[in-house]
Amino acid sequence: MSLETYKKLKKIFAEASIFSDIEGILYWDMSTMMPTKSREQRADQLAFMSKLKHDLLSSNEIDDLINEIKEDDLETKDKINFAEMKREYLFFSALPGDLVQALSKASATCEGTWQQAKKECNFNLVKEPLEELLNLTRQEALILSNKLNCSPYESLMQKYEPSITVENILTVFNDLQFFLMNSLDAIIENQKNDLVLSIDKSISPDTQYKISKSLMKSVGFDFNRGRLDESEHPFCGGGTDDVRITTRYSQNNPFSSIEGVMHETGHAMYELGLPKEWMHQPAGKSRGMMMHESQSLLIEMQITRSLAFKKFLSKLLTTSYNFKGNKWTANNLYALGTRVKKTYIRVEADEVTYPLHIILRFNMEEMLINNTIKVKDIPTIWNEEYKKLFGIEVDKDTNGCLQDIHWYAGLIGYFPTYSLGALAAAQFANTLRNDLFDLDKKIEQGNFKTLIDWLRKNIHEKASFFSTNEILEQVTNSTLNAKYFKQYITNRYL
Repeated sequence: MSLETYKKLKKIFAEASIFSDIEGILYWDMSTMMPTKSREQRADQLAFMSKLKHDLLSSNEIDDLINEIKEDDLETKDKINFAEMKREYLFFSALPGDLVQALSKASATCEGTWQQAKKECNFNLVKEPLEELLNLTRQEALILSNKLNCSPYESLMQKYEPSITVENILTVFNDLQFFLMNSLDAIIENQKNDLVLSIDKSISPDTQYKISKSLMKSVGFDFNRGRLDESEHPFCGGGTDDVRITTRYSQNNPFSSIEGVMHETGHAMYELGLPKEWMHQPAGKSRGMMMHESQSLLIEMQITRSLAFKKFLSKLLTTSYNFKGNKWTANNLYALGTRVKKTYIRVEADEVTYPLHIILRFNMEEMLINNTIKVKDIPTIWNEEYKKLFGIEVDKDTNGCLQDIHWYAGLIGYFPTYSLGALAAAQFANTLRNDLFDLDKKIEQGNFKTLIDWLRKNIHEKASFFSTNEILEQVTNSTLNAKYFKQYITNRYL
């Protein structure tokens, strides 16, 4: 009886996964090519899809099926899949359907207003829709926190990374902040006299696209199962076996778009490397956003910013795109890619200052969910927090609280996973380089197969059959800590 019941559950969760795929494609279209005046209807469509998925995964039928199953009747991997089913059911059944629908619609609406506010550099334009979205998010957080027996903010973070706690993050972030605040000025001083030739050549969006696509193919991205497009904010989305990534192009800083593409390619390769036999099942999904960000940041920071990669890139640019001169040498591209400076924009930040950008957002998110700061205070608090960390005044809101999409798309609790992912990436890379002694030589030649094969075996194919820390322990013999990241930064910059 248990096996038949379990098969019914698998069918229901597979249908819910297909709903998520449809949502992913609708969202990708909204962010890339949907007509601007269609947003209101798209918000209704996304809200309707959210309700359908919620109704499916929060039904009494699922509760009855879960209670009928005897775990001892299941094979090992099915037991893990069943545990993941119960975890998903807990999140969905905790929230009323009308709240889920309201959150989806408010997110789509607020995101559209944010795009206009960012364009006009006017936070006041998005203040009201953000207030509505945050009020709904606080309701969600309160309900989930009671179910999960944790703080409201922790309950939101656990949507993106299971079992994470504010206490854990504070321990890691305090250690990281102390290290970075004591190292940053010394790193900048060390680089002051370096001879670096700036890239003053304007590279058109079309050429940036061609370069990016070429790099994606080299890494192994399958364009028969994915796309590269342009959006206001880079992301990796779409559906199962249909992975859509986006970037934004800057003629003044073309490498920011190329590095952004490599970041999203890391996400995409993880999605495309998940085990096919567990497609559309909870245990077959990626293991939370900390692991996801470890994969994107490993490609973007550990690989793309290495000297070996710059040698490969230099050859590509000079031979295929006829970029001539000393500024296009590997050493100069490496020097440019590892410049450390205090900057406003998170997605353009170097790997040393990047965690400080995340710490700022983590601190503010907790205050917003705890209602200790109001929406109207966001620009002021942001600017104060930024000055504490970087010693610089924020000149305008597009360089401050309007730069990121996350809060305006309802993604509160996501930001910490970026820096946790960076720590995990450094930890994985330490083992990776010990295992693959000739990795740099292969990268220099544009051969990424060994790298991707290692990631497939050690991370991608494990999906959600293990916790994040279990995967880290299996691969690196250590749970997550800042030691490897600090060693990496010290070796590269100090």
